[in-house]
Amino acid sequence: MLTKLSNKLAIRLVRNQIISNEEVDIYVYGFELILSFLFSTFIIFSVGLCFNCILETIVFLIVFISLRSFTGGYHALSYAYCTFVTLLVYASSMLLSNYLPINYIFFILLFVVGSMIIFVFSPVKNPNKIFSAQKASLYKRTSLVMFSAFCIVGLVSYSMIPEISCTIFYTLCADIILIFPKNTKNKGKEI
Repeated sequence: MLTKLSNKLAIRLVRNQIISNEEVDIYVYGFELILSFLFSTFIIFSVGLCFNCILETIVFLIVFISLRSFTGGYHALSYAYCTFVTLLVYASSMLLSNYLPINYIFFILLFVVGSMIIFVFSPVKNPNKIFSAQKASLYKRTSLVMFSAFCIVGLVSYSMIPEISCTIFYTLCADIILIFPKNTKNKGKEI
């Protein structure tokens, strides 16, 4: 469905002479990414609205998307599976943050282990996102700074808003777990 809609959008751009025929594949891929992102985000917001946890949902999306943009990681084989895995990560983070409380020691352990994992494995290379060694170094530094900042925000919010602190913690855990690429041979869809 996403591919058909993306093709229609790209063909419309060609007909209106906005892009050339040679650029169609690039635009189709870009439209697929945008539509997949919007669809997943819409579903996540809908679930968050249904369960009255919009603030936690916003925090999840900010932490998950921003850190994953720089660390890279697991890519699903299809947009449908990507959406499914993203929803599974979201649901897991929300359930764990509601039913499995944390404390300061968990954040300190996450900071130490997560920083080491990011330092060693990030950014994960993907055939769809090629970057130079200089850019990889920038992504690694940015990932470490963002991860550290999220850990600090999580620690600070622990005594004031424990729900947000737990959401940050479990979302960071999911980001770290997803750094380990499971599918590097074929073109995957970023979740």
